[in-house]
Amino acid sequence: MAKRVFKKDRLKEIVKNIAEDFRFSGDVGEYALLFYKADVDGSIDGADIDKMIEYVETGLNELKAEYKNMEWRQEMMEKEPNIDEIKLLENMKVFEDEYTTLLNFLKK
Repeated sequence: MAKRVFKKDRLKEIVKNIAEDFRFSGDVGEYALLFYKADVDGSIDGADIDKMIEYVETGLNELKAEYKNMEWRQEMMEKEPNIDEIKLLENMKVFEDEYTTLLNFLKK
């Protein structure tokens, strides 16, 4: 059975950040539990690797679509009046970088 251990601090940080996003939202769904477990264990194995890849690939596709969608950006800025468009785009770039780094690691 395949296993991936998050040895590098950057990978640990990425998994922790995603788990924290789920914790902040109160999510206890399948993907949330997957990231909670990976955060605590410091590793992932078996079919969970495929589930995490699926989550990250979906997230990257959604980010690309959202980045291009001006209506979505306007809606986000109306929901969060204290956030400016530059900050929103910077946050999206951080997510994209984290997801890409994690995906590259998982697909090794």
